[in-house]
Amino acid sequence: MTRKLERRLNTAMGVWQIIDGLVTIIYFGLIKLAPLTGKLGNAITEQASQTVNSSMFTLTCTFGSLLIGLGLLNLVSAKRYLKDGTTAKKHGLFLLGQGLFSYFVLDIPSMILGICSGVVYFAKNKALKQQAVAQS
Repeated sequence: MTRKLERRLNTAMGVWQIIDGLVTIIYFGLIKLAPLTGKLGNAITEQASQTVNSSMFTLTCTFGSLLIGLGLLNLVSAKRYLKDGTTAKKHGLFLLGQGLFSYFVLDIPSMILGICSGVVYFAKNKALKQQAVAQS
């Protein structure tokens, strides 16, 4: 059995998480937290340095970096670990766990992709096991 559907779902989730992480860092971290409205000279640099050193900026950039890291991990796992005809429970549990994490942070597209990919992965694992039993 091919794992083409799981690879596509995993790749889509990885791309979405990278885009989501970049939007989080750039938009919410740099633009929303650093409004430079109508101030000139030293006031701009003072406000910018206060914003960059704030805990909200650190939290936003950390969360965005976590999303980018998970996205890269999904892209690597889709390319390297989702091979046709293999069964491994750890990868399916990882996908379901990532879907649960996305549920708690309200990242709905990642949640849907992660849970769907995990369920399809386990369904194909069961089919592969039954096929192996039937052949022997």
